[in-house]
Amino acid sequence: MKSSEYIKWIMAQPQDGFSLRLVNEDHINIESSHADGEIQIYHLECDIVEMRLTSTATHENFFFLHFELKDEDHAKGLFREMMDSLKKHENRKTLRVLLSCTSGLTTSFFASKLAEAAATLSLDYQFKAVEYAKLYETGFDYNVILLAPQIGYQYKKAKEIFADQTVISIPAAIFASYDAGEMISLIQSEVKKKRAEKEDIAIAEVMRDIDLNAGMFVINVTQDTNTSRYLQRLYEAGKVIHTEEVIKEKNVLEDVLDILDTALRSLRKNFHVDAVSISVPGHLRVSDVVHRIDYGQLADQLSEHCGLPVYVHHNTAAVAYGYYAQQGKYDIVSYHSQPRGAYVGGQGCVYRGMPIDGMHQLGGELGPFFSDRWPDYTQTQDPPAPETVKQVLVSALVAHISMIAPEVILIRSELTPDMNEIREELKKYMDEENIPDLIHVRDIREYALLGTLLYGMRKYKSSVRKLVRSVQAENN
Repeated sequence: MKSSEYIKWIMAQPQDGFSLRLVNEDHINIESSHADGEIQIYHLECDIVEMRLTSTATHENFFFLHFELKDEDHAKGLFREMMDSLKKHENRKTLRVLLSCTSGLTTSFFASKLAEAAATLSLDYQFKAVEYAKLYETGFDYNVILLAPQIGYQYKKAKEIFADQTVISIPAAIFASYDAGEMISLIQSEVKKKRAEKEDIAIAEVMRDIDLNAGMFVINVTQDTNTSRYLQRLYEAGKVIHTEEVIKEKNVLEDVLDILDTALRSLRKNFHVDAVSISVPGHLRVSDVVHRIDYGQLADQLSEHCGLPVYVHHNTAAVAYGYYAQQGKYDIVSYHSQPRGAYVGGQGCVYRGMPIDGMHQLGGELGPFFSDRWPDYTQTQDPPAPETVKQVLVSALVAHISMIAPEVILIRSELTPDMNEIREELKKYMDEENIPDLIHVRDIREYALLGTLLYGMRKYKSSVRKLVRSVQAENN
């Protein structure tokens, strides 16, 4: 398909809730109430299309993709996915902010002032106030926690408990004057700083653990029911060189190939890439059919396709590995992922520094366990209710704790954020002293990228050692 034909076709599509503006023959701008974006075509060895949608509230990309403009149906389908993502974004609040004080009364008034200011600024923020006594049972559902000056002394405790949220102690001058504009600016600044801190920690740990001067391109695929995130990063000797994120509606192998082809072609112009490390779920869609992944076979196929060593791993094990590398408290770390809208979760584990992959890297795939205990659920397409998710999660944790006995379990499960509630359920099946620390996590990106890198580096170093020994044997 020619690029001029593609641009013409896009501009002819219905503009429902958004507007398209043709900047030039290779560039379209997109505008809506809570997002902006663009479609840009680059004429390289072949035509490359870049699609991007960015939230005006958080300035984060929620859809980002490069692909070669080859197949007409493929290109049109990706535009439709982009527009579906835009419509879904318009219908949801992307940043949830919880204010807390001793009684919740004064923060309720400030919350209403903040909501008015956010609406004026066309920011998709949601505000709620709660008394401090209820903060720890409510706060895990929010992205940002604001503490009134009266309870500012609780800041350290709140920051430790809400490790994945942005916690802010409201300055007295802002709270006393109800300066909503200044508070929103502070929220935006602290959210951005939180993301930067996580990346700095990951980089420091990589530099500590990696002694190989190699360029490693990393991809992590994280799946929910309606969204798949393809995180990409190029590391050189542990240093972050380039980071991108592709957000798609489906979870398909063709998208992994698109990313590899496009990203590697671009990166190799300026950087040296020695190997690729990819972490994926246990199942991927291939030609609209969901297939169980054979990690070794997929690694061989992708290595041949790219002309580089490619290593493929389970994405839950990568998260556990990444978390393990960033801390020094726990020797046995587990991670449970309960994707939004799904009955079946996945688990990864690191035991004293070594990821537990299992035979064929099937460690952590809970499908067989799930279908045996809840066969009726596999026949329905309806998303599970929170109580059902809790039942499924607790059963999976009981089995995992009994077999592995981890010291800590990270839990990614939006419908069951209260870890005290999960702990009380586990106490029905085991003594409390045998229940590990439970940490609810939302943002697993840095753990996933770091773990995928460490997996790749471990295997790459092993292959280098084998090659050296082989050469030495031949010389002797």
